[in-house]
Amino acid sequence: MGKIVEKPIKIDLHIHSVFSKHKDGKKVAFNTTDNLPIFVSKLKQNGIDMCAITDHDKFDFNLYKKLKEYEGKELLKVLPGVEFSVNFDGNKTIHIVTIFDDKDEEKLKNLEKLFVDGIGKERYINNAYSRDDYFTILKEVGIDFVMIAHQKKTPTSTQKPHKADVMSLGQKTFNELLFMEYFDAYEFRRRDNEIFNKKFSIDNDVKEKLRFVTGSDCHNWNYYPNSNENEEDVRFTYLKALPTFKGLVMAITDYHRINYSGSFWGQGRYIKELCININGKENKIPLSRGINVVIGDNSIGKSLLLHELTSERAISGKPKLKKGYEKYLCENGIEIETHIEEKDLFKFNYQGQIREIFEDENLKADKYLAEFFPNEIDAQGYRKIVDRELERLYTLIERKCNYDDQINQLLPMELLDEEEIENELVLGIELETSDISELQRLVERFKSIIEEIEKELIPNTELDEKDRERLTSEIEYLGMLQKKYETRYEIEKLERTKKNAFNTALKVFKRKYSERQTDQQNKHNAFSEEKKILAENIANLIKTRLSLEPYNCQIDEIDVEPEVNPVDSFLFVSKIGIEKIDKSYIERIINGVLKRGSVLDVKKITREELRKMILRYPTEIEEPLEALKAKIATKLDSDFKPIKAITENGKDVYTDLSAGFNSRIYFKLLSGEEKNKGIYIIDQPEDHISQKAIKEDVLEQFRNMAKRRQIIMVTHNPQFIVNLDVDNVIFLSKEKEILVQSGALEYEDDEYSILKIVADNIDGGIYTIQQRVKRYEKNI
Repeated sequence: MGKIVEKPIKIDLHIHSVFSKHKDGKKVAFNTTDNLPIFVSKLKQNGIDMCAITDHDKFDFNLYKKLKEYEGKELLKVLPGVEFSVNFDGNKTIHIVTIFDDKDEEKLKNLEKLFVDGIGKERYINNAYSRDDYFTILKEVGIDFVMIAHQKKTPTSTQKPHKADVMSLGQKTFNELLFMEYFDAYEFRRRDNEIFNKKFSIDNDVKEKLRFVTGSDCHNWNYYPNSNENEEDVRFTYLKALPTFKGLVMAITDYHRINYSGSFWGQGRYIKELCININGKENKIPLSRGINVVIGDNSIGKSLLLHELTSERAISGKPKLKKGYEKYLCENGIEIETHIEEKDLFKFNYQGQIREIFEDENLKADKYLAEFFPNEIDAQGYRKIVDRELERLYTLIERKCNYDDQINQLLPMELLDEEEIENELVLGIELETSDISELQRLVERFKSIIEEIEKELIPNTELDEKDRERLTSEIEYLGMLQKKYETRYEIEKLERTKKNAFNTALKVFKRKYSERQTDQQNKHNAFSEEKKILAENIANLIKTRLSLEPYNCQIDEIDVEPEVNPVDSFLFVSKIGIEKIDKSYIERIINGVLKRGSVLDVKKITREELRKMILRYPTEIEEPLEALKAKIATKLDSDFKPIKAITENGKDVYTDLSAGFNSRIYFKLLSGEEKNKGIYIIDQPEDHISQKAIKEDVLEQFRNMAKRRQIIMVTHNPQFIVNLDVDNVIFLSKEKEILVQSGALEYEDDEYSILKIVADNIDGGIYTIQQRVKRYEKNI
C-alpha cells in the first residue's frame, strides 16, 4: 500500500452470503465458501478494490478470513461487516450496513460469538434489534465502525418507502437523524437515484451531512453485481482514500471524497515525487496530484523548500534572505533535487504576497489579475473638465494681481510749466506687441487631433468602413482649418517681428537723438512720452477694473463612471478616487488647500493675503498663485490617478475591502482558472483570513483548484489540513538531522500516524480532527 492515493478505490460494502439464508432463503444458496473463487473473479471483473460481506444480523469469521486471503492480490482490501436490522420507534425496522475495523481479529471472533450464543442472539426479537441493543452490541464488540443506512428510495420520492428503508421512519425522523449526523452515509442502488439525491442535498443545504454510497446488495454471486440475470447494472462508488478502514472512515465522512465516476483530479501538470538529499541520503516523497501540504517545526525550512522548488525564486530580489537560505541548506546537508520548470508552474505566491498585491493600488504585482481588468478609465478626460474650471479661478486671481501690479507701477509725474509744454517734442511711442500664444496652441492642437485620428482611430480594426471614410473626410476639413490658422499665425508672428524691429530701432534713435539734445529738450521729450504712457496705463486700469468679477463655479454635475468587467461574482474595476465632479467637489478642492476659515474673494484678494491663506505654504515657490496651483495640482494628481480594484458584484465599487476579503477574491479567481493547468504553490494561504471565512469560502475554493491542478502549500492552520481533507501531508522535523514523514491523512505505519502528527504539531489540530472525524482511533 502506498502512502498517498494514486488512484481512487472502487467499493462494494453490501454483499450477502449463504449466512443470510434465515432471511433471504434460496436466493443466497450459491454464496458459499467453496464458491469464493467465482465471487472474487466477479469482483475483479468489475474492478472492485474494497469489499465487505454484510449478512443479515450474522457474521461468519471463517468466511471473512477465507475472503481476506485474496487481500493484496485480487483485492486491495476486505473489511468485516454486518447488515443489522434495527427497530426504530417500536414498529419500524430499518437496515444499517455496519462496517468494522479489521485490526483486531480476536474482537472479530467475539463478534461472531455474539450472534451465535451471546447478546446478539439473546436480544434478537422479531428478527430485529432495538436501537439500544444495537449500540450495546457495538459497545460489547469494542471495534471502531461506520454506519450506512439502507435507502432504496430517494428523500424526495413520493412512493411508499421500502420496508427496510430509512425513509420508512418518516420525513421528520429522517430530518432529525440527518441533523444529528446519526449515520455516516446513506446507501442507494439505482443509477437514476443519484441525480435526485444530489438535488435534495443542494436544495436543503445538507451536502456536508448527507453522504451517499452505493452497494450492490447482491444475493447471487453468479450474477454479481446483480442478483439475477435480468436485473440492471448497479451504480458503483469510488472513494478517494487509501484501502484501509481509516481511509474508509475519512472518505465516507467527507462527500468531496465520494463520487461515482472515479474522477477526482484533472489533467493538469504535476510532479510525482519530491526528492530531497539529506546528508547523502536520498528521500523520495510521493506527491499527490491534488493538495499537498508541508507542515513542521518553526524555522525548519518549509518556506525555503517552496522557493527551492521553483526555477525563478521569489527571493531573488532579497539577497539577505537568499543568503540565509543557502547557509541553512549547507549547514544541514540538504539538497533539493526536484525543480519545477517554469512551463509547469501556474503560480507561486510567497508568504505575504497576496497582501502586497492588493496594497498596490494598481495591482501591478500580479500579471494574472491584469488579464481580467477593463481598459483604464479616461482619468485625464475627467480631469480636463476640472482643470478648465479651475483655470477660470486662476485667471480671475491673476487679473486682480495684475491690476494691483499696474497700480503699484504708476509713478508720479513732474509737470512742466506752460512754456515748457508748448515747446515739448514727441519723438514717438513704442508699438505694443500682441500675444500670439493662444493662436500657436490652436495650430498645435489641430496637428495633434489630426495625428491621433490618422494613427489611432482610422487603423482600428473595430471601426466600420463608413465611419473610416467619414473620419478621412474630417481629416481633410481639419487640415484646411489647420492651414488657415497656421497662415494667420505666421502673419501675426511676422507682424510681431516688425513691431519688435520698429521698437528696437526707435529706442536706438531716441538714445542717439538724446545724446545730441540739451538736457531741457530731453526733459521735454521724456515728459511727453511718460504722459502718453500714463494715459494708456490709466485707460487699461479702468478696463481691467471693470473686468474684475467674483468667482462662481459654473461646472455641470458629472458622475464619474468606472470601467468595469464582471468576472464570476466579482467586478474588476478601473476607477479614480472620486465618484462625482460638481460644485461641491470644486469647493472642497479649493478649501482643502486653504487654512480653515479662509474666504477667497478674487475681487479683493492680494498676493500677500493669498500667501497667508495657503495651508502649509511651499517656501520654495515665490509666487502665491503658482503655490496655489501646485497645491491644487497635487490633490488632483491623487484624485485622478487611475486605480484598479476588485469588488463583489452589485456592491459599491468605491467601498474599501479588507485584506481577508481580497484573499478570498484572489483564491476564487484562481479556482476558476481553466486554461493554465500548471502547479500552484503557496506559502501560508491562511494569512489575514478569518477562521469563519476559511471554513465558509476558502476551503471550497482550494477544493475546486485541486480538481484542475496540483497544489503544494505550507500552512500552520488545521483547517487547511483536516477540514480541507488534503491528499498528502509532508512533515518536516529535526532532532539530529532533518526528518521527513509523509502520507495521506489516513496513512499510518509502525513508525507514525499522519493524523497523530497533525494533532501533536498543529495548534488546534486535535480539536479540528475531533470536529472533522466522528470515529477515529481512540488513542487520538
